[in-house]
Amino acid sequence: MQDVPLAIYVYAFTSSHLSQLPLVKIDEENQRTPLLGVDDEHPLSFYQYEGLNAIISSVSLQDFIGETGELNVQNIAWLTPRACRHALVIDQLTLQSPVYPLSFGTLFSNLDALQQEMAQRSVEILHFLKLIDGCDEWSLEATLDQKKAVDYLFEQGLKDGRFLLPEGAGRRHLEEQKIRRFLTSDMSNWLESCLAKLDNDLLPLIRESRSRRLLDNKVLHEAYLVPVEHVQVFKDIVSLIESHYQVYGLNFRLTGPWAAYSFCQSKTQ
Repeated sequence: MQDVPLAIYVYAFTSSHLSQLPLVKIDEENQRTPLLGVDDEHPLSFYQYEGLNAIISSVSLQDFIGETGELNVQNIAWLTPRACRHALVIDQLTLQSPVYPLSFGTLFSNLDALQQEMAQRSVEILHFLKLIDGCDEWSLEATLDQKKAVDYLFEQGLKDGRFLLPEGAGRRHLEEQKIRRFLTSDMSNWLESCLAKLDNDLLPLIRESRSRRLLDNKVLHEAYLVPVEHVQVFKDIVSLIESHYQVYGLNFRLTGPWAAYSFCQSKTQ
């Protein structure tokens, strides 16, 4: 039988001291079992060079390249469990050490190619690992129901005397519509003010932040690098801000902790 060509699959880079730790999965009861690679067959191992560890496993090359590879990545039944195992490896590594995560399907043909990549990028990656040491990434998204915001700001303006309506029904209606148009046109300024307050409140608790691409109806999508000792206060402040702005139709969603994908710019091919 002809041997199946293998490639080196790389999950992440870590600092070299992680080579002294076991590559294991830790469950909720603190039970530890050996971690396997994305194919659920080949074990994980370290490759150390230039002060870095690459966490690697072997995979069948034909599973990822050529016609078979193209079909595989379009096949949810093939892709999903492997992508989940990739994420699991990185999640478990982050419990043990700062991790520079790589995207699913990062392959090298041989150790010489991997070694060259590590030599070229060791300074950049070691700087990143130092930046994220002791931190987790948290993602904060926000959406705005503009109609609800205008309604609440209008009612608020009537209560505090900022807006005054005439007695006559016809003039009252026209003035109300004028005020609502103004509030709608000024919505971007109001939102900018709200998000600036959010930034000011969170700034003392974070090490760094990154703006993410806004998709769907999001008005905010930010990644925060939060030292673990600040996480609870960080979450409490987000909760307070969320409860304050909910009546305006401004809703927040905080998720994490994640591996620090947003703070590394992987160029590995």
